[in-house]
Amino acid sequence: MDKVYLTWWQIDRAIFALADRLRDYKPDVIVGVARGGLIPAVRLSHILGDLEVKVIDVKFYKDIDERMEKPVVTIPLHGSLEGKKVVIVDDVSDTGKTLEVVIEEVRKAGAEDVRIACLSMKPWTKVVPDFYVFRTDKWIVFPWEEFPVVVRE
Repeated sequence: MDKVYLTWWQIDRAIFALADRLRDYKPDVIVGVARGGLIPAVRLSHILGDLEVKVIDVKFYKDIDERMEKPVVTIPLHGSLEGKKVVIVDDVSDTGKTLEVVIEEVRKAGAEDVRIACLSMKPWTKVVPDFYVFRTDKWIVFPWEEFPVVVRE
């Protein structure tokens, strides 16, 4: 599988681009999807004025090319999102199945409005983010995961 390795500089530029797009939306809360969405979620929180960040963990991948049958919530959302404008942040919308589960959980928590922000998306995703920076069909290796990927190769 073709891979593209992103640098921290590229990630910073992408996060600032997402922040610019999110300013008009004015979310109340950011929900970061562990693990890949946590760094972008925290960075966006700081850039957008120290927004509250909540975390959810949904496992779908066992390894680079190996998925589980369906995504499973392993760390649920805590607290209410009643009446809040929420942006869900992840690194990539690949199949969209993880994001479908997260959207459902955020709505169950009472969010008034839900939007999706991802650094990247795949052309075949079932969930097209409301905000994204780039689109690719390659496997993306983010700087926070580069070491484990290189070691396995």
